Amino acid sequence: MKIKVVRGDFWLLLGLICCLQSCGSGSQNTQNRLKEAEDLYSLGMSCNNNSQYESSTVYLKQAEDILVTLPASSRRNRLLGLTWFRLGNTSESDMLYDIAQTYYRKAIPLLDPDSDVTYLACAYRDIARTMAIAGGEQDSVLWYFVQAEQYAAKANSPLLLLDIDAYRYQLCYPDSVAHRLAVCKQLAEGYNVPTRYSEIVELLLAQHATDSAAHYLERLQPNDSAYTYWFEQSYAYLNSKILHQRGQKDKAYRVLLDLYDRKIEELQRDAGARTYALSLHYDVAREQQLAQEAQREKQWQRKISFVLVLLLAVVIALSLVLWRNWQQRRREQARQIEALHDKYVQQLQLALERLQQKVNLTREIELQHMRGNEVEFPKWLQTYRDEKLVMNKESLDELIASIDKALDGAISRLRKDYPELTESDMQFAILSIIGASDNDMSIVLNVQKQTIYHRRQIVRKHVNPDIDDIDAWLRTYVLSIGHSILT
Repeated sequence: MKIKVVRGDFWLLLGLICCLQSCGSGSQNTQNRLKEAEDLYSLGMSCNNNSQYESSTVYLKQAEDILVTLPASSRRNRLLGLTWFRLGNTSESDMLYDIAQTYYRKAIPLLDPDSDVTYLACAYRDIARTMAIAGGEQDSVLWYFVQAEQYAAKANSPLLLLDIDAYRYQLCYPDSVAHRLAVCKQLAEGYNVPTRYSEIVELLLAQHATDSAAHYLERLQPNDSAYTYWFEQSYAYLNSKILHQRGQKDKAYRVLLDLYDRKIEELQRDAGARTYALSLHYDVAREQQLAQEAQREKQWQRKISFVLVLLLAVVIALSLVLWRNWQQRRREQARQIEALHDKYVQQLQLALERLQQKVNLTREIELQHMRGNEVEFPKWLQTYRDEKLVMNKESLDELIASIDKALDGAISRLRKDYPELTESDMQFAILSIIGASDNDMSIVLNVQKQTIYHRRQIVRKHVNPDIDDIDAWLRTYVLSIGHSILT
């Protein structure tokens, strides 16, 4: 038993040693990554101090990529907050004010409110400044300026308080020239901030104090060689404005032209440097991401193509079904019209036979009268002399109702579309639709064939004088009404 216990303790002790080694190696790896991030942050700061903002952004982004993967700690949080603060500075130098505000807002919660009060004051100040430049609400801008002043007072920095005051009056109260001028002079002369001399010159030129502006312009000298180019540009621009106010417009124009040429060269150099930096820091992961996005887009396109083909097949199938139903409906309507035609042809034949019987009987009685025989006309034959139509109005109305029902209300639609058609016109139209000949029409309506011809012309005039064959048009019209109702 003692041997087993010793072996168990040995394995337990070995496991604890391995666990401690693993934790120690993990902690050592975290410390190494933090040291790497600090080195990258230092490189970014060095480039930023030398106005190499593009390189500074690259190093700071690399430091950020490392820090966001590390576990939270006071050292890591502070370094990440400072990195985001510096990324806000570089974004602001590129006039990316929305991105700069995002970095400043992310940095504020990670900075220590006791030891990093100067950074917090600068962060709130820079948020207010970028918001004002981007056209934000003045109340929000002033709130951020107040927060910046509180942290500047906590840091006991009169220089920072004056700087915040100068920006606030410049961006929120531009009409307070006297106060702005006093603050800028105090910063420039009392705290040796040479950048404020340019604002002093601008304010004096706005007041047309040209000599005083020229006096302060000579003080526009850099304290650091890294900002020499900015001071040269500001000096040339302000000097051109002074020359213009003094009436030396040709000299002012030449100064501006030279400044313009130098600015073009700077932009060309900057474009070349950016292109080289992009090619130098080629991101393979970005290419892989683009390839994956292209693959997803192809899959999406295939899905869309499949759906479109499926929809097209459904539309074609539905069109075929509707076309088949329409054809069946057309054939059914044609059969109904043919049945109506046969029915009323039979009625017409019966009416003609009865009419012929009446005519024959009338001739026989009249012949008997000529021979001197007294023969009286039967009462049923007396009506023949009063009735001139083979088919009476009731029969024609029944015919119209039957055709209107068979053709889905086409006759009612014809009356509605062409209200000029009279009852006689409609009788002609109905007989024409069922295919009655001119001879049948003349017998049914008890008129001469010439009257049928005139009636046809009257109907064509009421419908459309440009129609050549009104009979074919009437049949096409009623069938098209049935088709439109079906579809």
